[in-house]
Amino acid sequence: MLADNNNLSVQFAKYDGDDVYNLIENEDFGFCSLIKITNNILNKIMLENKTYTKIETLTRKEIKMYDYNAVKELITNALVHNDWCNGYSPKFEMFDEKLVISSNGGIQEGVSQEEFLEGFSNPRNPELMRIFRDLNFVEQLGTGIQRVLKTYDKEIFEFYPNHIRVTVPFSKNKFKNEPLKEERYKNLNKLQNSIMNLIMDKPSITQEELARLLDVNKRTIIRNFKVLIDEKYIERIGANKNGYWKVNKR
Repeated sequence: MLADNNNLSVQFAKYDGDDVYNLIENEDFGFCSLIKITNNILNKIMLENKTYTKIETLTRKEIKMYDYNAVKELITNALVHNDWCNGYSPKFEMFDEKLVISSNGGIQEGVSQEEFLEGFSNPRNPELMRIFRDLNFVEQLGTGIQRVLKTYDKEIFEFYPNHIRVTVPFSKNKFKNEPLKEERYKNLNKLQNSIMNLIMDKPSITQEELARLLDVNKRTIIRNFKVLIDEKYIERIGANKNGYWKVNKR
């Protein structure tokens, strides 16, 4: 199936906020095959999936913003079971607190809401389902919904006569503003303590890795590195490419 006209184009919209919809991104995944569209959307969803991190002495805890595998099932289901004959495509909308996936056509004929949530499958587009199954996007046995419900409550589904809407809530960053259980260096701030802990855990760590793990920009890392170097907490041993950071104060 080719998405080569307005009826078959698929859009991904990103908004700033939940109550006030300020559109900050609108990407049209049209004018290519539905398989390529699916890959593009899944890649987009993977990139948007933030990792919340908490650094403690010798430990690192992480929480993903959403379960990618569950969201992948929901996206592929929306594309496979969409009623493409009515001229409308699924809609994918991302807000600060949630991802909303809307598909057209309602539940497949002959399947109740209860049966749908129990994983009974009656594909609206059998040939499309076969292609997606052969490419390992979906499983025909209807296990996808059951996998989703292992992570999310069934209340995420809303059923209408001609539409299905799924609202995936995002995990909150419960680490934000949470103090470290142990600050090894009393003269350093929280971020600098986290940098020191990560360097001790991995002396070859890069500033880019530190920025990603600590959810700050690289300029912030560089500024705090200067403090650590000037105060003789750390020093660089070897070249930038193959060297490492030596901790002088423990």
